[in-house]
Amino acid sequence: TDQALQFCFRLKERLESLPGIQAAAYSQFTPLSTTAGPYAGVLADGYVPAMGESLDVNLSLVSPGYFGTLRIPLLEGRDFTERDDAKAEPVTIVNETFARRYFHGANPVGRTLWGMGRKLTVVGLAKDSKYFHPAEAPRPFFYLPFRQFYHSSHELYFFVKTKGEPMLAVPALRRAVGAIDPNAGGFHAVALVEYTQVALIGQKLAASLLACMGLMCLLLAALGLYSVMSYAVSQRTQEIGIRMAMGAKPADVVGMVVREGMVLALAGLIAGTGVAFGVTRLVGSMLIKVSATDPMAFASAVLFLTGVALLATWIPARRATRIDPMRALRGE
Repeated sequence: TDQALQFCFRLKERLESLPGIQAAAYSQFTPLSTTAGPYAGVLADGYVPAMGESLDVNLSLVSPGYFGTLRIPLLEGRDFTERDDAKAEPVTIVNETFARRYFHGANPVGRTLWGMGRKLTVVGLAKDSKYFHPAEAPRPFFYLPFRQFYHSSHELYFFVKTKGEPMLAVPALRRAVGAIDPNAGGFHAVALVEYTQVALIGQKLAASLLACMGLMCLLLAALGLYSVMSYAVSQRTQEIGIRMAMGAKPADVVGMVVREGMVLALAGLIAGTGVAFGVTRLVGSMLIKVSATDPMAFASAVLFLTGVALLATWIPARRATRIDPMRALRGE
């Protein structure tokens, strides 16, 4: 354990001194990965748990600079430092949801809690983040100093923030590891954005399936709308013939039919859009960086179906005006 801690400290220092690298940090847990992540039972000072309530909360051991490297803002208090080691007083940093649940939303800095079998003093408040899935609801989470709680059975991950393409820094990373410990085992380096894509596989498959189903539904709706509107206009062939025989201009007849048809179509579109807005809450939790009431999605669907309705009324009406009025009057 001592060798691992010394290795991490030296590697972080060496990486931060290299050109092209903005920051470096390490942890025993990678967010948005496929692992369930470590957890521990906690009991905050002054908090009374409900009957049967689970006090297990997910956690992560992190190094100084971890929050800055992963762009997780610290809202109150301080970051961990190298002085937060095994000889120092045990400390922790909690997230916003943790503070709301266990400290009733009050500033948690300076408060105490029990966890990992030790009494911990809260020294910082971190903004809520995503830990296991991009669409997850906010959850309590707390951080512990890496140098204070790490032991050799833990996994080890290094995070390196670069100015340019991340993978271009891999050779420098390998050289830095070899310079510190030539006997260090091999490791796998991958861009974090690629590594975290594994957590999205299920969501991407579901999104692809729903996109195909949505497209099919839209096409079926367009086909049904066109059929109904076209049939409704064709039923007015005799009426159109009479109007033409009485001297109505083709453009006037087409305009009248299109207006009346579009009033009916727009009424249906308005009602359908209202229903769609009402059921968006069923899919809202599945969306990432897209609103369930995305105006572009709704506008695109409405414009597409409006265009279909317009063609469904204009084409039959235009065709009916070209029929000889006497022939139209003799038809059923």
